[in-house]
Amino acid sequence: MEPMHIPSSIMFKHMLEQNKGLAGKTSRGRPHMAALLDDVPLVREDRLALVTFEAADFHLKFAGIGVETGRACLRACLDAAVDRFAACFPGCTLLFIQEASPGDAVFLFEHAAGDRSELFYCYLAYRAAVLAAVADGPRQPAGGDLDLRIGFACLEPEDGLPASEALFAAVCKAKRLSRQTIDAAAIPSRSELATLFAKGLAGVVYQPIADLTTGVVVGWEAYARSPSGIPVQDALRLFEMTGSTDKALEVEQGLWRLALAGVGELSSRQKLFLNVGPACLCARDSQIGAFSRLVEEHGLAPGQIVLEFSERLSPGELLALPELLDGYRSRGFLTAIDDVGTGHSNMMLLARLRPDYFKADVALTRDIASNPFKRVMVETLVLVAEKIGAKVIAEGVETELALTSLVSMGVHAGQGYHLGMPAFPKPEGGRAMPPRAGYGQVAAGDWKCASPVGDLIEPCLAVGTDRCIGELKEMLADKPVMCSAVVVDGDTPAGLVMNYNLDKALSSKFGVDLYHRKRVTRLMDASPLCVEHDTPIEEAARQAMNRAPAKIYDDIVVTRAGRLAGTVSVQKMLDTLAKVQVELAKGSNPLTGLPGNVAIEREFARRARDGHPSCMMYVDLDNFKVYNDVYGFSQGDRVILLTARSLREAMAREGAPGDFIGHVGGDDFVVIAAPEATDAIANAAVALFAAEVPSLYTPEDRRRGHIRGKDREGRVREFPLITLSIGILECLFETHVTFEDLSHRVASVKKLAKAQAGNSVVRDRRAPLGAAAR
Repeated sequence: MEPMHIPSSIMFKHMLEQNKGLAGKTSRGRPHMAALLDDVPLVREDRLALVTFEAADFHLKFAGIGVETGRACLRACLDAAVDRFAACFPGCTLLFIQEASPGDAVFLFEHAAGDRSELFYCYLAYRAAVLAAVADGPRQPAGGDLDLRIGFACLEPEDGLPASEALFAAVCKAKRLSRQTIDAAAIPSRSELATLFAKGLAGVVYQPIADLTTGVVVGWEAYARSPSGIPVQDALRLFEMTGSTDKALEVEQGLWRLALAGVGELSSRQKLFLNVGPACLCARDSQIGAFSRLVEEHGLAPGQIVLEFSERLSPGELLALPELLDGYRSRGFLTAIDDVGTGHSNMMLLARLRPDYFKADVALTRDIASNPFKRVMVETLVLVAEKIGAKVIAEGVETELALTSLVSMGVHAGQGYHLGMPAFPKPEGGRAMPPRAGYGQVAAGDWKCASPVGDLIEPCLAVGTDRCIGELKEMLADKPVMCSAVVVDGDTPAGLVMNYNLDKALSSKFGVDLYHRKRVTRLMDASPLCVEHDTPIEEAARQAMNRAPAKIYDDIVVTRAGRLAGTVSVQKMLDTLAKVQVELAKGSNPLTGLPGNVAIEREFARRARDGHPSCMMYVDLDNFKVYNDVYGFSQGDRVILLTARSLREAMAREGAPGDFIGHVGGDDFVVIAAPEATDAIANAAVALFAAEVPSLYTPEDRRRGHIRGKDREGRVREFPLITLSIGILECLFETHVTFEDLSHRVASVKKLAKAQAGNSVVRDRRAPLGAAAR
């Protein structure tokens, strides 16, 4: 190509003189780039690319530093950009530098690359080199370092498209790329891409999507695997950034073929979710027809296929999306908007798109249990979806707490490692879902649970009233948004600081200056909800629900005799209430939550059927009735709960995973365990109970060692403190044993145990029940 004159702005003349690659070129005025393209027919448009260079918000900093200093700042930055061009873009010729405004320039250059991906790797190196050079240079006197944004794009000429429009489109694309955070480590290497196209996709895996009400798998999302091990989505992202739509389509269509071929049979209610990238926007009509034929070839109906379009498309691509979705919907396909909550769309656009599914991004579901703002966003999304007849699928469900939170918010379906790993062939099994937990059931009075809130206590951060807010923020820096700190005066709670409220105050205008050195008492809630450790969970939930709306999800402070014991999160409390209700529905005891008579009979029948040798322990309280009469039912419930807790702890220490505890009713309990562990469990339960039960009496009664009350005949007399009587009966199940046989034998062993004074453990010395004749 013959040397040509390169126009430039007067402002950049000094750079052109210093740039060896542009030596000998002269400056003539400030024409637009489009005019240059029209004047230079020897430069093919498909060989042109550009780099954009922008000092973001420079006009704001320029106002405070003066003209000369501002120009010096820009000169240093632009010199660094020009000086590093030749090294980072080898074989490319810089043609033109256009100043759009101070701090905003475009570099147009000619390239000979046959593959745009090669130019993108050059751009990554160039971007890093320029930013590093500016960062290592003299500090800019502009009220802080300049925010430099460097973008890149190739011109994409089309028949009949004026050069000015191709140029404008490329500048816009480069500007969008300059605002993206690019993780160079996630960009596939040249060799990895070569392997991908040489060998094709290695296979496909399917991740289950579960209904959050029934636990049934309602669909699968297909993911491709590459032979080089790189995530295929990373390769597609690279092609999107470089404008390589042909390569993106090739990879995407390969994924579709593999996914459709390997998914197997689907019921009418099950769906296959396939990702559709921006490449299909460039060939929408032919693409829709080809895809329809592909689905038919694999014996699937359009209504079984859900096409996922990412919300992370550019604003222009999102505007074109409604027409594209209509094209697929007219063929019977279902649609989903992926990555909701992290892209460029808004509620109005989502309403226009009218997808069948909204897929809430993992950024929304992460820490959903502890972030009230995310909860509001997800609940709003569910409301919008239901209004337009769509469903919400939560992505990234990775913990049981996240699952219970999403269920409580009414989210329709979910996917994530906690619900199922991607696998081939597609995972078929569902799972049990936690009950839906919310304040609504508490308000209606439908939920009952007398277990103490102290059972749910979690350790908490406690700080003194003399601590500074800045110190507290450092302590909470790596904690979840919903984490809290209790402000204490000695051992007594004086207030509560929720992490999200702290962030809200410090992020406000002048927030750091106003609060950083102030004491925590300045921002703490001086009247948080505080309850004693023995408060029933049901009552604690009712009090939490009646708080001001702004505090309704704040932690509950739990005390023991007025001293800080810990905190309880609202979600954990609601989850516990919901689980208790499920157990109640199964016949469990409403006070202890232990399985009731139906479950006891089923456990006995199962062991009898399996011929599994076992021992049954019948546990009864001595002197409980008179205690109930003297101290009242509320205190009586505490004795029952102590008994249940003692049995659980004894089982945890001495028992095995398959052992069973049931609550017959009142003060009667049953334990079924392996014969060799029964004595140890019984003795441990007696020791635990005996150590704790005196605390349930007044100091006077404890000193006396007895209480005065009426016996069954109405006579007043003295009764010892409550004790445990445990009768043990061995069952071999070598012959048929009925539950009635068991009841008769247990009654006699229980009578023997209760005949002994104090805490007692009595084993039946007769032949084991169900023993074969010897």
